Amino acid sequence: MRVANATITRNYVKNLEKNYSLKYKSEQKISSYRQFAQASEMPAQAAAAMRVRKAIANLNNYQENLKTADNIYANAESSIMAISEIIQTTYEKCIEAANGTSSDVHTHAPDQMEMIAMGVESYADEIARLMNLTVADRRIFGGINNDEKAFEIVNGRTVTYNGVAVDQYSDPEMFPQSVSSYCDIGLGMTLDANGRIDEQSALKLTFNGVECTGCGKQPTTSYIDLDQIEDGVEYSFELAIGNNGDTIQKYNITFTGGADSNANRDAINAAIRDAVGSDKISVYEHGTIVNNLNGKQVKIKDTSEGTAKLEVENQGSAYSNNIIQSILDAAEMIRNGNGKEIARYADHIYSLQTKVSMTLAEIGNTTKFIEFNQERITNNLETLTGRQNDLESTDFPSETTTWKMLGSIYSATLQMSGSVIPQSIFDFIS
Repeated sequence: MRVANATITRNYVKNLEKNYSLKYKSEQKISSYRQFAQASEMPAQAAAAMRVRKAIANLNNYQENLKTADNIYANAESSIMAISEIIQTTYEKCIEAANGTSSDVHTHAPDQMEMIAMGVESYADEIARLMNLTVADRRIFGGINNDEKAFEIVNGRTVTYNGVAVDQYSDPEMFPQSVSSYCDIGLGMTLDANGRIDEQSALKLTFNGVECTGCGKQPTTSYIDLDQIEDGVEYSFELAIGNNGDTIQKYNITFTGGADSNANRDAINAAIRDAVGSDKISVYEHGTIVNNLNGKQVKIKDTSEGTAKLEVENQGSAYSNNIIQSILDAAEMIRNGNGKEIARYADHIYSLQTKVSMTLAEIGNTTKFIEFNQERITNNLETLTGRQNDLESTDFPSETTTWKMLGSIYSATLQMSGSVIPQSIFDFIS
């Protein structure tokens, strides 16, 4: 069978180009560190690689969200801790003012009382500034309000949150724009039946400011005169819990007087805990009964038998549950100069530390949750990056061997050209 020279030449050139193409593609894989340049080269592998890339892109977004959240929570914690210190300082100033008016001869002149009151008012303004903090273009204590200051002191007397007086509602969620904003951190963010983000599926980025600082008023404020209690004498009083129209729970509290007011306070608090079963109601240093029962009313009535009676009082003009408003009210009391009332109000302000402590605990728990998720996403990124390398990246040892083999084949093909391609007249021209 005769094979034409043209056919031999054509097949040779075709194979030469094919070998050169294979060698070139191998060089591309090595130099680009990629198994394929176009998805059409390896469709199935490219589709899997695209899914991995999308997952990595999502994880990078979650990681950025967590970094932002970490910054927000760090600033929020710093602000709340500063507020805790301000409450302590305000308490000390109130006690200083109360001691200066506790006797018939005042140790503080009116101008000194005015200076103390002005100082206390400045603490309220400082807390308002801390609660209006902006981080990452968000007013972190404003709920979803980013346009205006969340907290504002109107006419130097009334504190508002998102335009509504903080004493108007006892439920923090009733204030406008008070819902929190959230970010997606890869927990499968979903909406609940009301069209709001499910709190379990996302991370909270902003806070309800009045949930942190309090809102509404206590229905009544009750007192027990601790200094009038006699040592070793048994006393009793009725503690009624509940608002008008609700079921009133009544507890009979019995205790024995101690050596001083501190001992009396400890004895009463222990008796309340035993009867009620919680520490949400307690007596403070100056006889103020503070309750953390979400607006439920607390009243007391002396039921002591015998000649020794408790001096108790239920005040109708209730205290504000908001920290900023309470400090402004304390300044007004200092101006009025009633030492006994100032001391009682100091107790109330000090009791607001509980709300701050709860907020700090929530922030601390969420910060740990952020750290856990940052570690989780970092681990996932490492896993997916390894998978991406398997799908897209070149296996250097294997590809280098292939490149060497293809190079040898191409060189051998070139060497065969002398015996495959027919000689022409030009080969004989010297």
